Amino acid sequence: MKTPVRIRNYRPEDVEGIYSAVMASRRELSQWMPWCHETYSRQDTSGWVSSRPSAWERNEEWSFLIIDGDDTVVGGCGLHRLDLKNRVAELGYWVRTPSTRQGVATEATRRLCQWAFQDGGLERIEILASVDNRASQRVAEKAGGVREGVLRRRIRLGGRSHDCILYSILKEDLRH
Repeated sequence: MKTPVRIRNYRPEDVEGIYSAVMASRRELSQWMPWCHETYSRQDTSGWVSSRPSAWERNEEWSFLIIDGDDTVVGGCGLHRLDLKNRVAELGYWVRTPSTRQGVATEATRRLCQWAFQDGGLERIEILASVDNRASQRVAEKAGGVREGVLRRRIRLGGRSHDCILYSILKEDLRH
């Protein structure tokens, strides 16, 4: 990894940096991220950022921005499908195209898992990656995810159903 990354909560002043990151990566992101569509706009970014505190308070999503050492937005990550009773959540991530293949998503995933286990009270993190999304699979594997199996027709992307590989990271996995 060229530059260290940090994760932090979203701030209103992040809108332009996020929008810029998404626009620089729209072609690649749109394959895997339904929110990154042809008409994605600054308003979409602004709405997302402003919705983060209430989503957090309702325990719907715990979202983080991925930033580099220069405080530049290089992506986002978060936990959704939170099941606090069973102490499990699904983890997702995206990285600005010029910052891919540098370990950014892997490091952000590790940091988010550490936070989730230490401060979020979770014991299991799940990562779903389309069988066609090899880059996302590599991130899950490098972050310590254990492949548990293939879930048939688990997600819809680009108007069609995709089989997904399910990875898990348990609290004790990070100790190794």
